[in-house]
Amino acid sequence: MNVCPEEIRVRNRRRELASVRRSKEYQQRQRILVLDKNCIWCGRRDHLLIHHTSLDDYRDAETYIRTLDKGWVMCGSCHRAYHNNRILCPICKERYTKYATCYQCMPQERKDEIIARKVRMKLLKRRLNKQARARFLEKIGE
Repeated sequence: MNVCPEEIRVRNRRRELASVRRSKEYQQRQRILVLDKNCIWCGRRDHLLIHHTSLDDYRDAETYIRTLDKGWVMCGSCHRAYHNNRILCPICKERYTKYATCYQCMPQERKDEIIARKVRMKLLKRRLNKQARARFLEKIGE
């Protein structure tokens, strides 16, 4: 895994700021900021938190708390999905996906393509395993 030094510094700062997130000041400020708001992705009104949008927000504890009002209001599920490079399906707004839509909302032709690709990959894997096994048996038989 290639990680640039800046990303490592940000990860370490996030880890250090975990104690700030547990502080009463941070909790109270976040509670006030999410009051009567909805998640920007799915519209939920429960389990809301604030996603920091800038790397500068992680500079120190004071900045981390002060910049909460610039962040996005998201529910825990959407926030986790965002950090896992997933989006909420724009059609059904029920499932998270890495693609343009979730599998259930895809057109049937696209589903057929995916199934055909899986079958081809399975057959290829089987053929390669068979060839590897034959080469191995050949080698130990010598």
